[in-house]
Amino acid sequence: MDDSKVERKAPDGRPSFFQKYKGPILIIISALFFGISKLNSSQSEEIPTVSEPQCPKTRAISPNFDKSVDTILYDPSFREEALKKLVGAVQIPTEIEDEHPEPKDDIEYYARFFEFHEYLQETFPLVYKHLKVEKVNEVSLLYTWEGKDQSLKPLMLAAHQDVVPVNPDTYDSWKHPPYSGFHEPDTDLVYGRGSLDCKNSLIGELQAVEQLLKDGFEPTRTVIIALGSDEEAHGSVGAKYLNEVLYKRYGEDGIYAIVDEGAPVLRIKENLYFAAPITAEKGYLDLEVVVHGQGGHSSAPPAHTTIGVAAELISQLEKTPFSANLTPENPFMQALNCVAEHNDGWPDAVRKAILESPYDPKQKERVISFLQRDRMLDALIRTTQAVDIIHGGVKSNALPELTTFVVNHRIDITSSVNETLEHDLSIAKSVALQLNYGLSLDGKVIIPETANGLIEIFEKGGLEPAPHSPTKGSPVWELFAGTIQDTFENHIFNGTEEIDFYVTPGLITGNTDTKHYWKLTKNIYRFWGAILEPSVIGTIHSVNESIKLSSHLSTIAFLYEYIVNASEKL
Repeated sequence: MDDSKVERKAPDGRPSFFQKYKGPILIIISALFFGISKLNSSQSEEIPTVSEPQCPKTRAISPNFDKSVDTILYDPSFREEALKKLVGAVQIPTEIEDEHPEPKDDIEYYARFFEFHEYLQETFPLVYKHLKVEKVNEVSLLYTWEGKDQSLKPLMLAAHQDVVPVNPDTYDSWKHPPYSGFHEPDTDLVYGRGSLDCKNSLIGELQAVEQLLKDGFEPTRTVIIALGSDEEAHGSVGAKYLNEVLYKRYGEDGIYAIVDEGAPVLRIKENLYFAAPITAEKGYLDLEVVVHGQGGHSSAPPAHTTIGVAAELISQLEKTPFSANLTPENPFMQALNCVAEHNDGWPDAVRKAILESPYDPKQKERVISFLQRDRMLDALIRTTQAVDIIHGGVKSNALPELTTFVVNHRIDITSSVNETLEHDLSIAKSVALQLNYGLSLDGKVIIPETANGLIEIFEKGGLEPAPHSPTKGSPVWELFAGTIQDTFENHIFNGTEEIDFYVTPGLITGNTDTKHYWKLTKNIYRFWGAILEPSVIGTIHSVNESIKLSSHLSTIAFLYEYIVNASEKL
């Protein structure tokens, strides 16, 4: 997922992971499923009963054509083949920097991507023989497997070729070299940058199609695979151009559904598993604040230097957080309800509060209070703000004439870019009046510049919260969720009655390449078709990034089933 706001040269370890966009995956999964119990007392309360379950088990939808699902999961030769394909992909370091050129301006920058393209062509011969393969903006790849019924909207699978760069200073911290693709038989882990984010998905999509071609499957519905080239840094040369081609070709709402990287399946406790595909994304807004003031010798300073004014602004921003907002429509709340209903390992008081919160304001406030005690959970119910960059001053005995800082916001799904901007602007206006400074927004004067100076605010990039993908009552969601249910319940768990498995919508605080695809379809689901442990999720963008080979196989199996179901269950 997009990590464009993070300095690439920061230490490549666990602390920096939580500053990245991939952190939200760990937030909703690890903190939600494992961390909330520690926030509450163990007080026992009667759990409310409801006439109908709030989170019933999804009906499993099995494809008629399922020739290779169990082969993918359990056949030793297929396992070795899948391992080889994934390892080969990881060994090609398709790194992308935050600042990267358009291919037409510097084609050599993308040399490793072209090496990767050659690898894919050699590795998936049937895909390249039977599908239409196009290069979009030189580097991104678009595969089209034409279906027999052209009146049906195509199914689109998405992934990205690029990976976050590995800081050379951390190479020695890796258990195995970051581009080795080393497989540990004892742990079943495949190590390497991109093994999880997201060459697992990319190779999984292509191998699922390759196997279907080998099995003789002919899709009724067209299948598209779109592989961006700079998801980790805006998607400005990748998904943006892919969207232009796809929109021109299929039009608004011309795609049946899009599946991209997202949330995994996690074991909550013994014999209880949840899948929480991401059905919404928070927005974001960056504001650059520039404080202009008077220079001079520091021996005769004003009451506030520009650094002091900036400090006051930052202090007031941090003292005025955005309000929490938790509604039943929030996918995070839906996930919370689902786990509370079925996980008796949580304290009864927590479960009772969650289940009653949709219709009891006091219980809702209690739940918000629980969530606020953990900053990761809290981030899912409000717009957040973080001052990430600051510059000011050049010498200890010279007054700083200019101080700048950047505030990064992740916008709550019920809010907007404008509402976020107005919140910050009101605080800036208060500080400007208090300290007798001028104020402007994107060059428009709000308070005229004074003798003390001027505070300028500039919008440096914003994105509205993503549209909510349809879930309950949507045939597209029911087929998607039902395929997940079947893959795991009937194949991975082999129909074991003791294991409970549930599918529920989820939320993320960052953005994937899907932010470029909103007009193509309402049905956007962000999901890794794999069981991932929190320790594995925590390696994304970090030292020792890895994935279990068994998890990679389940990704392939799910995609195989979903492609078939999307053609059979019309």
